[in-house]
Amino acid sequence: MELPNYEFTDSQNHTISLLGNRIKWVGIFFIALGVAFGLSGAAGLVESEGALDLIIKPIISLMAALIFFLSGVWSVNAAKSFTLIVQTTGSDILNLMNALGKLLKLYSMQFWLVIGSLVALVIAFAIFVGVGIF
Repeated sequence: MELPNYEFTDSQNHTISLLGNRIKWVGIFFIALGVAFGLSGAAGLVESEGALDLIIKPIISLMAALIFFLSGVWSVNAAKSFTLIVQTTGSDILNLMNALGKLLKLYSMQFWLVIGSLVALVIAFAIFVGVGIF
């Protein structure tokens, strides 16, 4: 049994179009941040000349670059799918599900980054307590 095609109303399309536009611009900004952090991290690695204590900050910059860049790319891709909802007919639900799948990638990455950060925070706190800093 084939499901009937669903088309969003003009008002719904306006909201979806606005959402897609905002997601796109945030994504472009995140890509630019990723590139900036990446260039900064790469320059820091070159300047560190292999000294371990000088490598840590550039590596953190490169990790931030990757996170911002992926967030930006996945945001822009989701925005394209939201835009397709408005621009096409007969595939609104398919385009919506594609957009949601791309947002799921983005928020899954952010979810695991939050979990990893909380675990690192607990470990650091335990170390500080163990050493007697707290």
